Amino acid sequence: MDLLLLYLALPFAILLFLNVPVAFSLTLSSAFFLTFSDTRIPGMMLANDMFGAVDSISLLALPTFVLAGELLNRCNLTEKLTDLALKLVGWIPGGLAHVSVVAAIFFGGINGSAIADAASIGPIMIPGMVRGRYPREVAAAIVAAAAVIGAIVPPSVPLVIIGGQLQISVSGLFIGGLIPASLIAILLMLVCFVGAIWKGYGEVHRFEGIPSLLASLRDAGPAVIIPALILGGLMFGIFSPTEAGAVTVIYTLLIGALYYRTLTFARFSEALTGTVRVTANSLFIVAAAVVFGHIVTYYRLPQMVLAAMTSVTNDKSMLILLVILLFIIVGMFMDAVANMIILGPLLMPVCVDGLGMHPIQYGIFLMLGLLLGILHPPIGLILFVVAPIAKVSLERVAIAVLPFLALEMLVLLAIGFIPEITLALPRAVGLVR
Repeated sequence: MDLLLLYLALPFAILLFLNVPVAFSLTLSSAFFLTFSDTRIPGMMLANDMFGAVDSISLLALPTFVLAGELLNRCNLTEKLTDLALKLVGWIPGGLAHVSVVAAIFFGGINGSAIADAASIGPIMIPGMVRGRYPREVAAAIVAAAAVIGAIVPPSVPLVIIGGQLQISVSGLFIGGLIPASLIAILLMLVCFVGAIWKGYGEVHRFEGIPSLLASLRDAGPAVIIPALILGGLMFGIFSPTEAGAVTVIYTLLIGALYYRTLTFARFSEALTGTVRVTANSLFIVAAAVVFGHIVTYYRLPQMVLAAMTSVTNDKSMLILLVILLFIIVGMFMDAVANMIILGPLLMPVCVDGLGMHPIQYGIFLMLGLLLGILHPPIGLILFVVAPIAKVSLERVAIAVLPFLALEMLVLLAIGFIPEITLALPRAVGLVR
């Protein structure tokens, strides 16, 4: 433990404090440990493990899903999806808040990132809600809370990374995330409905009729189909997650070029550039984190963490609460993807072996827990995205987001205590026995 603290944890913390990117912090601290700690682990492990980490068939799905998202973003679908959401739920009391939630579900299938969803939806929905008599801080809080849904709605890039790194079925994670995402959406919309009636938030928009709804569906429908296309193929065994990524790219190219006719060669080139940037960044973090994880596993740190937790209490409920507390603490300081790559292997023995979670249940539990960390005040990363858009102080948004955060925390607790929330659908399609 002394070796880990002095030669691995301390250099890592110093590098993060100096604003060195996470991937370089992980790599440099691991190299420092292997060079100066007099460990028995061979130094060549750094190169071998980094290559082996990304030499995974599951991770082949990563660049394809990222490319599909990049292509759709460049087909100017933001307004089409938002308009469809407005026609679907904008006429219910609290309409624009419901639109934000539904738009987050739509964008989750495109971006697969909570922060990206907040950045995409925020500039459209927050000013609209402010004009519709929502307090600025409430509008920002709704968008921030809704953005959490995106990373557990297929095709989710973070879930692809979790599956590839921890050897968990990506298909199982995609399907297992559907009920938690639906629960979060329903709870958020219920609170927005009650708030609209109780406090008079928002204007009620009239229902524009079926023809108008069908027109919006015709405009945005091809993009909305993508998550259903992926899930249908996975549930019926038509293709693997990696093949699903390739199918998604081909489908996106076709609708972008032939249906929307907004995909030019220049935009395609920009999408490729963006894909390379995002994929390289993600895979670099994965590769670096595997070496970091190899070191802490060699020195039995996961077993020490499990022993330390069980020394505090043997009660399963308390252990789950301790894990959630850890998620919240670390989630406030780093992006959820970096945290899940570092903590995923470390906490898997604690949750799977110690608490008896199924790997799919653990994957969704890990993802949502760390997402709530980046939403949690006082320094949740999503709050830093939405507060400037709403032109309101971070403190006011942090207070306004607490009721929504509490509801999402209830869903996280339910995932930890009730396995069937994440396992019922994978079990129904034969992915879990």
